[in-house]
Amino acid sequence: MRMRAKLYPAGRSLLGMLVLIAGFAFFHQAQAATEQLPIPKGVMLKSWHDNGLGGKYLMQLAPGSVVKAGKTVMGTVTGDANCDADAEGLSHCHNTVKLANGNEITLINTHEMHRYRCLGPGDKISLTRMSGSWVMAKLSGE
Repeated sequence: MRMRAKLYPAGRSLLGMLVLIAGFAFFHQAQAATEQLPIPKGVMLKSWHDNGLGGKYLMQLAPGSVVKAGKTVMGTVTGDANCDADAEGLSHCHNTVKLANGNEITLINTHEMHRYRCLGPGDKISLTRMSGSWVMAKLSGE
């Protein structure tokens, strides 16, 4: 007894393959959009959703921005932009800050703005450079 392989029309298998590819692409894109940078070791912050608690914000220096390591500097926030929330409800606000020495830098503030407010123009902050491109900002008066 001979068994025959069941053949499917080429169009049907092509459609199935396209559905699989589209599903994988959607899943991969959705997963990539929700991945956050890891919180650096030694920082007392368990989740990006808690960033801003007590007026303390872990922030990342945007490319081209410089704050000397080991020194605390004062600055005034001059701008707050790009605050749309991602799929996890986290905003990645870009804050421009004018330092006491007159230099201007940009910091990326990942936080859940419905729990802890954005830093806005006029806010006075102290900045302490940590390892790599990380900065701890403390809102004055908090």
